[in-house]
Amino acid sequence: MSGNRDFLCYTDGSCKAGDGAPGGWGFVVRPPKGEAIEGRGSATGTLAKVMELRAVAEAIAVLPREASATVFSDNQALVENLTKQLRTWQENGFAKVDPLLVDDLRRIATLVHENALTMRYQWIRSHNGNAGNERADELARQGAREAKSALNSKVPNRRR
Repeated sequence: MSGNRDFLCYTDGSCKAGDGAPGGWGFVVRPPKGEAIEGRGSATGTLAKVMELRAVAEAIAVLPREASATVFSDNQALVENLTKQLRTWQENGFAKVDPLLVDDLRRIATLVHENALTMRYQWIRSHNGNAGNERADELARQGAREAKSALNSKVPNRRR
């Protein structure tokens, strides 16, 4: 389990079906002391797996140097890949990685290395009452709604 000095990072991504594939990501980082840090963002023409990984990259980016952190995600494949494959992918120049994921994976690997972070990745069941996970989900869905709204405002003669 996480020690009381760990940063707890709850991450989630969302993508809505339809024209423009609007997506969003969200995170909640709970430091050992002090207020939680939240973030969210949006993108268009994206996929859920991209938004899930972007949430992790953005959460890791707010961690201080030499922090120890546990990243919680409700995406089992993401957790498994970050735990078991990230180092190998990095050593191989991300050659056999989905091109849509390479930039965020590189960013994660770089942040972890350059900031001397100690990371753990942990799967958490979605929509199971965990406040951090529920809030990250809410932020990701808000980001996706914002992306969809931006798409709708750019399309002329479209009924809303």
